[in-house]
Amino acid sequence: VMSSCLLALLLVAELLPGSSCTNNPRYEKFLSQHRDEPRSSFRGRYCDSLMKIRGLTKPHCKEVNTFIHGSKRQIRAVCAEGGLPSGQLRRSQRPFRVTTCTLRGDSALHPCEYKENTSPRYIVIGCEDGWPVHYDESQIVTTA
Repeated sequence: VMSSCLLALLLVAELLPGSSCTNNPRYEKFLSQHRDEPRSSFRGRYCDSLMKIRGLTKPHCKEVNTFIHGSKRQIRAVCAEGGLPSGQLRRSQRPFRVTTCTLRGDSALHPCEYKENTSPRYIVIGCEDGWPVHYDESQIVTTA
């Protein structure tokens, strides 16, 4: 009985929208490197803390990384109806709130210290079989 309950639970988890049971390592890596929803709170040390927690400071400090503050469903939609073709990539039709962490100074050695910039931006991502797998850039939202 216990094993059938576990199997049923796993099947339900697999079918839920936004489930992380994708069996897609590139998508899981994309989420780990580029998604932070809801935005984590680190009391003024957001980039320094999150870059370290996500493993983006070893063996060297990553120069730039962007975190998207949106649901898995919203981000994945960019690979379908929520995005527009942009060469081989997809550009979101709506802006996301994103935080870009940029290494301070020119040293890739520890301790890694970052400056942060949070703003609404369109995201440009690479998709594979409908799954986001590569973050390319973000584009500033301009008002006419």
